[in-house]
Amino acid sequence: MGRIKAIIRKEFLHILRDPRSLTLVFIIPLIQIFILGYSVSYDLDRVEVAVIDLSQGGTSRQLARAFAASPVFQVRSRSADGGALSPAEAEDMLRQGLVREVIVIPAGFDRLAAAGRQAEVGLIIDGSDVNVANLVYQYSERVILDFNAARMGSAGLLKIGTQMHFNPEARSRFFFIPGLVAVILLMISAMLTSLSITRERETGSLSLLFISPLKSVEIIVGKTIPYIFVALLDGAVILLFARFWFGIPFRGALPVLLAFGLLYIVAGLALGILISTVAPTQTTAMLAALLITMLPSFLLSGFIFPLDSLSPVLRAISYVVPATYFLRIIRGVILKGAELRHFLFDGAMLAAYSLLLLAVAIRKFAGQRKAAQ
Repeated sequence: MGRIKAIIRKEFLHILRDPRSLTLVFIIPLIQIFILGYSVSYDLDRVEVAVIDLSQGGTSRQLARAFAASPVFQVRSRSADGGALSPAEAEDMLRQGLVREVIVIPAGFDRLAAAGRQAEVGLIIDGSDVNVANLVYQYSERVILDFNAARMGSAGLLKIGTQMHFNPEARSRFFFIPGLVAVILLMISAMLTSLSITRERETGSLSLLFISPLKSVEIIVGKTIPYIFVALLDGAVILLFARFWFGIPFRGALPVLLAFGLLYIVAGLALGILISTVAPTQTTAMLAALLITMLPSFLLSGFIFPLDSLSPVLRAISYVVPATYFLRIIRGVILKGAELRHFLFDGAMLAAYSLLLLAVAIRKFAGQRKAAQ
């Protein structure tokens, strides 16, 4: 027992003399429970919907106002020029991801309602996310049934006709597989370059780079470019596997996905380079790359839980997660056939993210080089 007590005392001393590890042991679980506590929810606080009123009568306007009065829905019924929203504009908004549902009130709706005959309300729902689509339908059905009972006094006068766009069979794999491609691609890209400078540091060859005539920007860019081709090849293999093994459709243009995918890969590689400049060992760099890419990409990008269900704080954090932007792009291109013009903002954010991380990594590397000299 005396010998065991000595070992116990020794281990406690090791723990107390390593406050950084002890801090991580307590801080990481608190961060995880904070993020999971606010993100593990499929409740939607705000659902963007478009309303097309082809009847233009008093009853149809009241139904549109009933959706607008709901705390769940944010209604768009006007086009950019202030006129009534056309079916083509609403379809484009649905494809771009600006709305999750299009509510169509057909011509003759008021006439049928006034005559006490059954009138139909059309719901066109973005089915790319099956769970969200089901919630949107349930919320819409509740508003229509409440309006029906209050305005018409009968639950059978309004009929709901539903179309599920982009995923008519409501297969969950159509939603998750493209998201997995985005998460895996970021993780792999960051891991590839996270070992770049730390490998040089551990083998002792970093000092040779420090005294070389190469500029810091040339070293960082030179270390990044080869991995772009590796990551592109990796992404192509993942996409081909998803297409032919899981049967995921590809409805958009491949050059569009390639252009945005290149920006996304550069963002991941730049993140890895930045990690490599500050991590002391390859093991630390790899663990940091996994932690920084995997957890936010799974929980704060819209991969599993819709961004509308996040708290305002976590929703703000999601804007600095590159997977947030590429998830919209890859799902939009693959499932909806969206075009380049639909994702200009997302592409600009990925480009800004890449340039910022590369600039910080170059500055950090230059500072280490100057200190070593």
